[in-house]
Amino acid sequence: MGYQINAQAQSLRASKNSGIALILPSINAEQYHQLYCGLQQSLMTDLDLYVTGDIPSAEQRILQTLAAKSYQTVITVSCLSESRLYYQALRLPAEQILFVYRHPEGAQACFSLDFAQAGADLATAIALQKPTQVGVFCDPLPYANSHLFVDAVKDTFINLSPSTQLTVISSPAGECHTAAFSFFTDQPPQILIAMDCDKTRDLTQAAYLGSLSSCPPIWQLCGNDPAIVANQFSYQMDYARLGAEIAGYIEAKGRAEPTVTLTNRGFALGEVQSRAIPVNSEVLNMLILPSPSTDALKKLLPHFTRQSGIKVNLAIYPYAEIFDILSNLSLHPHYDLLRIDMACFPWLAERTLRPLADINASLLALQQHFSPEINAHFSQIDGKAYGLPFDASTQLLFYRRDLFEDPTIKRMFYEKSGKELAIPNNFTEFDAISAFFTAIHQAGDPQRPLGSSTMLSNSGLIATEFLLRYYALGGRLAQNDLAPRLEPEIATNALRQYLNQLVITANLNSEWWDEPVALFEQGQLAMLIMYMNLFNDVAHSPISPAIGSAPVPGGVPQMGGGSLGMSRFSQKNTAVTQFFHWLYSPEITTNLVLLGGNSAHQSIYQNQRILHQYPWLEQWRNTPGTGIRETHGLRGERFNLRLAEFIIGQGITNVVNNIMTPEQAIIYINQRLLNETLP
Repeated sequence: MGYQINAQAQSLRASKNSGIALILPSINAEQYHQLYCGLQQSLMTDLDLYVTGDIPSAEQRILQTLAAKSYQTVITVSCLSESRLYYQALRLPAEQILFVYRHPEGAQACFSLDFAQAGADLATAIALQKPTQVGVFCDPLPYANSHLFVDAVKDTFINLSPSTQLTVISSPAGECHTAAFSFFTDQPPQILIAMDCDKTRDLTQAAYLGSLSSCPPIWQLCGNDPAIVANQFSYQMDYARLGAEIAGYIEAKGRAEPTVTLTNRGFALGEVQSRAIPVNSEVLNMLILPSPSTDALKKLLPHFTRQSGIKVNLAIYPYAEIFDILSNLSLHPHYDLLRIDMACFPWLAERTLRPLADINASLLALQQHFSPEINAHFSQIDGKAYGLPFDASTQLLFYRRDLFEDPTIKRMFYEKSGKELAIPNNFTEFDAISAFFTAIHQAGDPQRPLGSSTMLSNSGLIATEFLLRYYALGGRLAQNDLAPRLEPEIATNALRQYLNQLVITANLNSEWWDEPVALFEQGQLAMLIMYMNLFNDVAHSPISPAIGSAPVPGGVPQMGGGSLGMSRFSQKNTAVTQFFHWLYSPEITTNLVLLGGNSAHQSIYQNQRILHQYPWLEQWRNTPGTGIRETHGLRGERFNLRLAEFIIGQGITNVVNNIMTPEQAIIYINQRLLNETLP
């Protein structure tokens, strides 16, 4: 009826504080902007912003404004010397006044990044060059983060390069442009250290306008997406993640530690290395599947070539052809790197890949970037590592959030079904919602799409969609005997479910998942069950803000994606080792995912920009092993899952084509599984 709730009146009537106030020196500086973004993306309540301009009197006026309002928490980057004014003015419990970066005297709940470690790491890298003079450009030293940073720089140089002379210039943000010229009045330092990107900009401008010499190399603190500029070296600080951690503390309602110092990400990849292209004529040939991760990797390979001099050729083949090549690898000894689907990995790894330890023992340490559950599925065979996860993922239900929240559509669904339109928890609900959307479908209208889709041309894809329903009913392929088999009663029920939904979905005849993903991206499907590694690229499309995600109906998703290993016919140990260390570095993994690829690398869960762009990654964050893909029997024996899925798909196709009944198809499938899937 158009009624609007008055939030302020509601708060007053409830007689309790609500909402959160954030006080910042500015919103333009990277460390403050990213802090704000991290908070805004993570908090479940309103966030009101106040800006002081680093002027104490302005901050005191803001405190008086806040005192007259009802905030449950106040977060501040304060320019005041004492915290007492906050406690007196706001009359909130001390644990609800959070001081960030700068910690005025008496502050109790404090949050920051590890500026002492950042200073020590920067100074350690610079001290290796034994410079005669280094300039440090920082925030005012009374601020806690600034004096911790500068003290660490000084102590490190005293220990590692005592002859280096340090020039420290501190300045409030409003005076940095002028203060930067102080470094260039006489002979400028050999190297400059900037405490943030804004100070780097001021230094480069001062060098350009106020010096006869070129600007010295600048080593800077920055966020997780540093600009790549010649003679600038970046040390990454997780500003946005700090905001997310503060949001977590607030949501915990006093059950978390009130004083937190987060670790830093460290140097961006290659920042301490030479950027000259090494002389190297070696070439690596990689066999890989077409996917968003492959597209992202292709864009990043020039960086690897520039660093190492090694060229990487991508041989991109469809799934079926890749399996044929891997099954007859002796006929294809020219490949050095192999991407193997995780459904085939246990079956093929020992016969196609060299163990990581045989290539270079240092590669084993790369497993630490992944959870034990992921390594068990994507890296190890009987405890021995043969590869590393490339685009490991799981199935999720993606849906059009704008449709599920549309009042008209919700009312139409209620009138038709007598139930509220909600995210389906099981396939009965999923099929009912799919039937509803298909019934109201209007071609060409993105607000009236079809319900979902079904793949009918590829036996492997047909099996995947059937097995999701089979697993949701409690079925399993691994039985007491050695061969995989379907449990007849459960499989028959799942198959009847599958057949019934064919008339309410878009039946597609493509050979891969790219067509249903494209239809969803174009607004032609209301729901889509898909592997994350094949869906992430949709986050870069116009429909992105409307995407919702949830666990698959039935709660038993299948794991997907693949692993990357070295062919047993390749002898290029050194080049492969370099490539793996490059590919699995946090910096390259971050950019791979930002470009639409997928990874289970644990560093991506520390990047607030990634979690904001791909919110569905959060669902796999705490349970990375969630999912099923049966490649082993109950006694640990391996079977050919790829062939098993092919057989299941052919049996289902026989029913779709009216050649068999569901009961006959299950008998046919089980007989073939017994005869064909064991060694």
